[in-house]
Amino acid sequence: MSLQTTFTPLEGRRLSAALAGHIVGGEVQTHEEIASTSDLARELGAAGYAHGLVIFAETQTAGRGRRENRWSAPAGQDILCSILLRPSVRMEHWARLTTMAALAICRSIETTTSLHPEIKWPNDVFVQDKKCAGILAETFTGETGAYMVLGIGLNVNTDAYPPELRDIATSMRLAMGDGRLLDRNVVAIALMKQIDRLLPLWEQGYGSVIDEVRRRSRLLGHVVKARVDGREVEGMATDLTEEGHLMLTLANGSALTLTSAEQVRMT
Repeated sequence: MSLQTTFTPLEGRRLSAALAGHIVGGEVQTHEEIASTSDLARELGAAGYAHGLVIFAETQTAGRGRRENRWSAPAGQDILCSILLRPSVRMEHWARLTTMAALAICRSIETTTSLHPEIKWPNDVFVQDKKCAGILAETFTGETGAYMVLGIGLNVNTDAYPPELRDIATSMRLAMGDGRLLDRNVVAIALMKQIDRLLPLWEQGYGSVIDEVRRRSRLLGHVVKARVDGREVEGMATDLTEEGHLMLTLANGSALTLTSAEQVRMT
């Protein structure tokens, strides 16, 4: 396990050396403070930067998640990063990136700790029944063509949350329970390598990704509620489609497939 007792900053040279030869991390930027790693990745994507660029920040002043929700984290404690991608796969498959990223996060947590993360559809990773990571995948178009920005917030070393988050958020450090800090460089390297390993399965082999995501699903087999197009739906989560969409069986016996939803929760 990658545990330590003193704070270690994210080290650009160390990250670059470990990711040399990989597509993801072919170029690495580290910043002390920026508004948003995803906003910067969007700007650099429009400027023509290469597929696989990774941007890390020790802190963000305007980090965000889905639906423009704020993503905040104490400086120097967690992994806040965005990856610029220029997919060669068909655009109708670009939405698969969120599912692959969730799987990569789970694998990286498991390779660096003894924890057992779960995927909460559509874009969260949970540890010990609390949110530990969030994902935001966005698509943009510029003069160099269409591209994606994959934003990830992974709670690594935060040791306290405000009252409104204590019951719903956790970090890898808190979940480990021994109080020691994890080396974020090791976790970040593991995460980038897992994403790099999964990208070739974006089209061919995506079925194996869904099979593993099913096994790691937090929702399957449970009754869930969600908001879809402004209305609340409730049903038993029975399966994922081949695209990773959530399949529900409603109380009246009818089936409903969710391609996207808000406020997804188990009842």
